[in-house]
Formats: sequence, C-alpha cells, structure tokens
Amino acid sequence: MKSGTMSGKKLTVAHFMPWSGMGGVEIATLRIVEATCKQFRHIAFCLPDAVALRDAFERMGIKTVTYNLPEPSLRHGGRYYKESKIVARQLKQVEADIVHFQDVKAAYHNSLAAILAHSRIVCHIRSANPQLSLHQKLCFRPVQRFIFVSKESRQSFALSLPDSKTRVVYDAIEVPTEDSSESNTAVRRELGVPDGCVLVGMVARVAPVKDYFTLAGAAVQVLARHPNTRFLIVGDNSVEELNRSHYAEVAARLNELGIADRFIFTGHRDDVPRLIAAMDLCVLCTHREGFPLSILEAMAMGKPVVATWVGGIPEIVTNEVTGYLHQHGNSKELADALLRLIENPEEARRMGESAREIVMKNYSRQHFADEIAETYRDVMRG
Repeated sequence: MKSGTMSGKKLTVAHFMPWSGMGGVEIATLRIVEATCKQFRHIAFCLPDAVALRDAFERMGIKTVTYNLPEPSLRHGGRYYKESKIVARQLKQVEADIVHFQDVKAAYHNSLAAILAHSRIVCHIRSANPQLSLHQKLCFRPVQRFIFVSKESRQSFALSLPDSKTRVVYDAIEVPTEDSSESNTAVRRELGVPDGCVLVGMVARVAPVKDYFTLAGAAVQVLARHPNTRFLIVGDNSVEELNRSHYAEVAARLNELGIADRFIFTGHRDDVPRLIAAMDLCVLCTHREGFPLSILEAMAMGKPVVATWVGGIPEIVTNEVTGYLHQHGNSKELADALLRLIENPEEARRMGESAREIVMKNYSRQHFADEIAETYRDVMRG
C-alpha cells in the first residue's frame, strides 16, 4: 500500500463534525481535507443545521452526509444502539474505511456507530482534557489512533496511551506573498474604522470559553490612553445558541463599561485572512486552547500576537520574540502588552517579522499533510 490507496483504490475517510457552527474545529477539518484530498477520498458527516459548514465542504467538492448525534446512555442502551446503527448504516453506504472524529464530542457520540460499521477510528484531541467521565472513557476505548494538536494536549490527556497510538501534529498555514495594503484600506472602510485608528483584532467565536470579559477589562485600560483604538471581533455570535446568548452578555458588559462603540463584531465570515490582514495587532484571550489556527494565520501575515499563557499557545508564540503572553484572566497584563505594541510600532514590526519567519520555517503545509496521511496509513495497518 502506498500514498492513500489500498489495492489501487483511494481510502475513504469520514469526518465527523459534532457542532453546527463554524469555528476552529471546522476550519481545521477543512484544512485537513484540502491538504490530503489528492491522496484520500473524504466525506463530511454534518449535523442537520450545519448549513454554513456543509456549504464550505461542498464548495471544495466534498460530499456531505447529514446525520443525527446518537446519545450515549447505559440506562437507555437500546435507544443508543438503534441511533448508532442508523449512523453505522450511513457509514457503510459511503464505504468509509476510516472514521476521523474531529473532536472529543464526536467520539463520545459516534464511537459505537464506527464499531458497528467496522471502520478504523482516528480521533483528534484539540484541547486539554485532564478529566474524562466514565462514559467518555468507554467511548474512547475503540479509538485506534489519536492525533493531538500540541504537546500540552497530549501531556494533559486523562487516558494513559502508548506512544504507538498517538501523534502530535501541528497545523499549517500558507504564508501570503501579495501586498494587501489596498485590501486593508477597503476592509477598514467597509467596517467603518476611522483613519489613523489602531485596529486590534481577535478571531474567535463569541463563546464562554473565549475570555471576552478579560479582553473587555483590558480594552478599558487601552482606550484610556488611546481612545481611537478599535477592537475587531471575527467569529460566530448568532448561529449557535450558546454563542448567541453569550454575545448578549458580552454586549451588556461592554455597554456597562461605556466602550461598546469601540468594538466591531462581524459574526462568522468566510474572508477571515482578509480581515486579519487589516489588523495592526492580534489578540487571543481565552480560558483554554489547544492549537489556535487564528494565531498561525496572524503570524503568517506578520502580525504581532498577544495571547493567554494557556494550552498549546506557548508552543506557537515565543514571549517577547513573536508576541506577548499574559497570565490567564489578567486584564492588566493583557492591556500592558497591547499598549507596549501600540506605543512602540517598530517593536511591533520586528515581532511581526519574526512571527512570519517562524511560520515559514516550522509550519509547512507539506509536513502537515504528510503527518495526517501517515496517521491514516498507520491506522489501516492495524
């Protein structure tokens, strides 16, 4: 067997998407598919209301299957079995050789279906999971290969796994080469950003796991010295109910602080790189994180990054070299880092250049594609 074939036929990989919205998991999966589509046949299993996600896969020429999440239950085992059997039938219909669970939640709900379909199983672990319930542990038992997005996510995983079943695969990003200055001007006009404003951007869904309240506290301190600063938030705040309700809480807090007019929320966008290119600084304020793609995108565009010192972020951002790291929940540290970059544009430029060089050196798409492909081949070998 070579490349992604077995007996001359491309292996079929079924990607299970456990969420309805478009966030880091979904974008990362699209990149996996794009990077390996010449070697493998890909199918995306999407929830009924994941409209934007299905559209994204179909624009890439990837077939999608609509499925319903089986609900694991020991008390209602018969119902769980029936629901899983329906999904297993869908897997058999598309002749899935490999099931790739793109998140812990996907494995939790669908591992029995993968067993019933006699598919090989790969699971992506995208954040720290130091604790797992008994149900989760049981659902992980049939997984044959685990892909971790960072060393930290591997080290903090609650299950003890042999090295032969695990692989740490860092994501990759294309480094743009074209001049984006004209596009940047257009983006700022589109968003209503006045000339001369520093634009601080954060690419993340508006969800509780993203620490928007600490960002709000830092913004107050930044605006006290630089009132013309604008904060651009790119990520879903209306599709997922969780995001929608949290956005209402964040908006209320910004109004209380008197800084709501300094924040711009775009909702989900398909032109994220274009928006990042228009930012002066990029921030990722978060409670936990595996390996954030938004940071790689920003660094690839030569943007200095300020991010929380959690999860796999320190494996990407070198403090005081490619950006600044601040302690979790510390709005003063975050504000101080932003102010330092705003008030020292030459330092910000140097950090951005260093960040771009790091991405070019360490996060090539070819290496990423090779690592994913090798994991698929490993799991087929047994």
